Amino acid sequence: MNHTSMRPRIPRPRALTVTAGLAAFVLSAGSWSSVSARSASGPISLSGPISLSSVQWIFYKEDFNHLNDEDPALIKQIVASPATYVLEHSVGGHRLPRKVIPAEMFFSAAQLQAAIDQGQVIPGVKVVVDDLEDLPTTPTAELDASRPAMQAFAQAATANGYQPVLVPGRDLMLVSGARCSKQPGFTISQAYLRCGLPAAAAYTPIYVIQAASVETNLTALQQLVRLAAARARKANPNVTIFATLSVSPNGAYASSSAVVQAAQAIRPYVQGYAMNNVRPSDPRMLDFLTGLSQG
Repeated sequence: MNHTSMRPRIPRPRALTVTAGLAAFVLSAGSWSSVSARSASGPISLSGPISLSSVQWIFYKEDFNHLNDEDPALIKQIVASPATYVLEHSVGGHRLPRKVIPAEMFFSAAQLQAAIDQGQVIPGVKVVVDDLEDLPTTPTAELDASRPAMQAFAQAATANGYQPVLVPGRDLMLVSGARCSKQPGFTISQAYLRCGLPAAAAYTPIYVIQAASVETNLTALQQLVRLAAARARKANPNVTIFATLSVSPNGAYASSSAVVQAAQAIRPYVQGYAMNNVRPSDPRMLDFLTGLSQG
């Protein structure tokens, strides 16, 4: 998921940090190029107010805890949703509300398998997340063949009684020598679709589209999420789909109102939002949550 800070407890790998790649996405020709309020299928439609308890959520544990400290009434609405997942990487911190679902983060199938073999999965966790990114610690074999790697993660999880969640980074399309990667003339998002990453939904009940890097370009955002969600559901009609959003995408600034518009624009295609935050941007995150419910 989007890299917004370097925290020792829960590393947050980047979703897309290559400026040239993002520029290519925004400026490329055709239906991906415009920053206007039109998409390939016509004007972008915003869904209006979205009740916080009507959608599913994913938060990092430390974000969830300090947002809960700052506005418990608002977070109570989120906890009342059909499902709220909280990502953690180690034991500790505040006790989560009873209804919240803890999920442990991993960055490769190899890392999950090692944790299972060594009995190091966090006690009580039943959901494990594969945040496969182009990281130095990720095995080369998994970077080179990301879809088989996600399948291996999901199989290891299921075989050991865990529910897998797949969150592949679009930066996997920039891995040199990979089985499928970005080719000249294609954007990162086009490569993500062409290489079939959303089809990995066939292996999991929950698939997350990393979309925060383009959330302020509503045309690009809606195009990416609409097409990725369609391909994920073709692979698995029962999959639950989230998209990432952030008020600090890749450490940059995004206004709460812009993120509200992003959430509204993709609401028809997803069942939930995976939120990324840093402590200094808490006021914008709380404004986003309030603004989303007010439309």
